[in-house]
Amino acid sequence: MPAKKKKAAPEQPKKERKQYPSHDERIAAANQKIDHLKALIAERNELVAKTEKILSERRIALARSEEALAKTETKKERLLSVQKRVAEGKSVKLTPEERAEKRKAALAKAREVKKAEKAKYDALMNALTEKGSTIDELLDALKK
Repeated sequence: MPAKKKKAAPEQPKKERKQYPSHDERIAAANQKIDHLKALIAERNELVAKTEKILSERRIALARSEEALAKTETKKERLLSVQKRVAEGKSVKLTPEERAEKRKAALAKAREVKKAEKAKYDALMNALTEKGSTIDELLDALKK
């Protein structure tokens, strides 16, 4: 077998090396990078301010929601307690005669209390007259 001939690779032109930037070019690049970073920082500061504003609004809304939840829970508890009270048994309606008796008993009790107060007042007035003092003298003595 005959030996194969190697094909010659086409000659590639040699790449020229990129020139290292000069000091002025590097300073200009650094200035450009600084300007870019300052703009980026300013933009991010604006975003942070917006986010903080939104966050404060959402915290206020959250507080309102929690307050509404607490009110609703207390309302539910109140309704449940009323429902249990109704379920335990309704109050018996009194007949007109029973209401009249209850009213008479309450009036009699009020009269007794009034009589006791009047008896105390009369005892005080008797003690004052026995001692020979007046109400004005008693008030002056109490004020001292």
